Amino acid sequence: MDIKIRKIDVAAVKKIDQMAKKKNLSRNEFLKIHLEKLAYIDPFIQERNQIEESIHHFIAVLGRVTDMVKENNEEVKKLKTLFLMMMDTEESEVDQFMNIFGGGSSEPDKKNL
Repeated sequence: MDIKIRKIDVAAVKKIDQMAKKKNLSRNEFLKIHLEKLAYIDPFIQERNQIEESIHHFIAVLGRVTDMVKENNEEVKKLKTLFLMMMDTEESEVDQFMNIFGGGSSEPDKKNL
């Protein structure tokens, strides 16, 4: 399909010709490439904006989760301290107990309790 554009500024046409020449293209080839790209820019920009929005949302959620994990760690430390005081025991024994009954990844043998 052909497109005709009239009344283009002379300086703009010269600049377009210079850019086309640098790429070893004719003015028509140069403009064709850029006009075809123009048709697809908006959908790509919209998609990029949606992705950026999703990333910002994910970062916000991750920040809240991080805060929750920190709060939970503080509570576990308090409970561990309380348990140590109540049971009058060694910290290693409390750690072992927490691994066994707290679902820790390195579970010692439950027979040792």
